[in-house]
Amino acid sequence: MKILQTGGANQTLTVVPRSYPSSVTLTVRDTSTNTSTVTQTVTFTKSNDKASFTHAYNLKEGRFYDLKLEGGIGANWNELTTLWQSTTDNWESVFSSLETIYLDKIFCTDQTINQATNSYYTINSGDYTETTSYPEDEYTIID
Repeated sequence: MKILQTGGANQTLTVVPRSYPSSVTLTVRDTSTNTSTVTQTVTFTKSNDKASFTHAYNLKEGRFYDLKLEGGIGANWNELTTLWQSTTDNWESVFSSLETIYLDKIFCTDQTINQATNSYYTINSGDYTETTSYPEDEYTIID
């Protein structure tokens, strides 16, 4: 699972895909609303069998998303247009040649999460405050 923040700023993800195609289609699906956002032509930076890519996501706090990367023929619009103009085959069979190269889940939060310092996500962050201004309460038990 990948942890990302809200806002439209660029965020970099590092993944280990099944293959390293030159052009990749990124699909992010909001599991709450079942709406998908498709981004054409995401560029990989390969380093030590890992691939990194940077993208500006439009995510909402506390939601889960499905991440899918697809590569192959038709992964970007230029290839798709050329393919459409030159094909004599059934379009569905040509377009279905996209292969899924990576699947993952995304969770969106603006909380600072760092397992090394035991800073984990809490659903109640900022909702409750503990006051220490009251004196110690004393209780008397009567039998």
